[in-house]
Amino acid sequence: MFASTTRFYYIYNLWPASGKPLKTNDMKYLCLLFVSVFFLHPAFAQFKPIAESAPFDEPEAGHAKLVLLHSGYSAFLFFNPKEGISLKLYDGQYHLHAEKEINSKFSDSKYKSIEAVFEINGDLILFISQADEKRPVLYRMIIDGKSGNLKSEEKIAELNKTGHYKAIRLAFRGQQYPDFYIRKDPSGDHYAVAKFNNFDEDPNRRLEIIFYGADNKETARAFYHSPEDRYENLRYIDMVVIGDQKVSVLAYAYNKVKRDQDGELVIASLDAGSHDISLHELDFSKELIVDGGITRYNPISQNIILLAACRSEKKSNEYGTVLAFVNPFEQRVTNAFPVYPERADAKSTELFGRKNHYTGMPQNMFVDHDGSFSIVFEEITGYSSSSGGSYSELGHLAVMQFNPNGKETGSYFIPKNQLYYKYIVQSFYHSDREGSAVRLDVGNQYKSFAYLHGKYKSYILFNDIEKNGETVLKGKITRIMGVGECDGFYFQLGGDEVLLPRQYVFGKPDRGRDHNLAIFTLSDYDRDRNIYCVLKLEKSGRSKQVKLVWLEPQ
Repeated sequence: MFASTTRFYYIYNLWPASGKPLKTNDMKYLCLLFVSVFFLHPAFAQFKPIAESAPFDEPEAGHAKLVLLHSGYSAFLFFNPKEGISLKLYDGQYHLHAEKEINSKFSDSKYKSIEAVFEINGDLILFISQADEKRPVLYRMIIDGKSGNLKSEEKIAELNKTGHYKAIRLAFRGQQYPDFYIRKDPSGDHYAVAKFNNFDEDPNRRLEIIFYGADNKETARAFYHSPEDRYENLRYIDMVVIGDQKVSVLAYAYNKVKRDQDGELVIASLDAGSHDISLHELDFSKELIVDGGITRYNPISQNIILLAACRSEKKSNEYGTVLAFVNPFEQRVTNAFPVYPERADAKSTELFGRKNHYTGMPQNMFVDHDGSFSIVFEEITGYSSSSGGSYSELGHLAVMQFNPNGKETGSYFIPKNQLYYKYIVQSFYHSDREGSAVRLDVGNQYKSFAYLHGKYKSYILFNDIEKNGETVLKGKITRIMGVGECDGFYFQLGGDEVLLPRQYVFGKPDRGRDHNLAIFTLSDYDRDRNIYCVLKLEKSGRSKQVKLVWLEPQ
């Protein structure tokens, strides 16, 4: 894509010096160029600046979370591994309202994990797990959404003691490690906690579901029981909270722990006020080995949309993706079929060669207010060295859009290549981190992507270098290792073209040494007010500063 200044210069020099009228063909070309400039110039960007905070020190280690509250307030939380929790609270006019250091009485252990952060009834709710004397414990902190003061903190769950040898045994057998899982109803204040404990000798006490109301009090609690005691093992996959009615957990139940597992997917549902879990076995999965998945509730179709990454028992090295619709009230599968971004595959081979078939796996799924939904795929390749180091390559994206019945309505291919240091990224990582805090580590926080499910349009956003916008058209792409030369770009989803154009989120910098990028994974969106907030990094030569910026998607 040409810079807009270059396009203006080109138009200027099309005009004849003699002042004679242009020929018809010249006039048509000039008009086309003018239209192109009109829509591509930064003045007509899709993200209208609303406000920005005063600059502050860049958080480079620990975790961070940004929450746009329904009151119009904005909360920026920074979890410093050495100093604890700090909070910046901005009012409805985007002015700094309060700045707090949150001191917790549960801060002795260094093995901490930020499990979830979200708003409940106008307050910030933090879920933090840590190991107390080798016992995993979950704490809940409630912070006042107007003052920033700590209202309460308490232990709400714990698991059996862990140990070195138990952990080795689980890893050797390929079993899931004990953990806590938390999900919130996207349109309400009810939430649920799943306690998963593979160390319990009783298979029927390895998964417990706790359902909470908007007052943070329990409305239901129960253990999962294996159907007719058929399955010895269980793997948690995902969970949905359906208003104040029920919680449904997707799990994979199986017997063997080796590669040819004998099992199937099950939906375990807990109704409000109940002490028992109802089970439904998903028959379509009986000949599949399920390695991961996503569940989302669609309030329009009143179905749970299930997306699973599977291997066939007969061809255990070949992966595929199955999309299924489950009625949680009647406990039946209404439809199930494989999905694959074929148009993205065709564009990938067209640009990068016939051997470069698209190999991305689904990372997240988003449901729109009208019941339509989108699936985002990403190519991920993990590498480990003999010295013990590891990293991942986060490759091209593909987006598939569907109507509420599962009919494909759009498909897009978005090239990128990013190096993610120190970690082997797992499939569905994008969905797994939803609701939790963002890890700040070796610049990885500037990698990956964000999906903005806007009020009027939807976007993909990530940081990249300028030249990749043009070189991908020639079948070449530069891998992003460091982000020093990157800027923030967005891709507007829609239309018939598979390969989407991109635009600067913050406008093209005036100087080549200046760059504006963002931690797009550290962002939040208020759909009712149509406000998008993100942590922006401004680089001018060797100097840099970060600030919160509030934008209005057009």
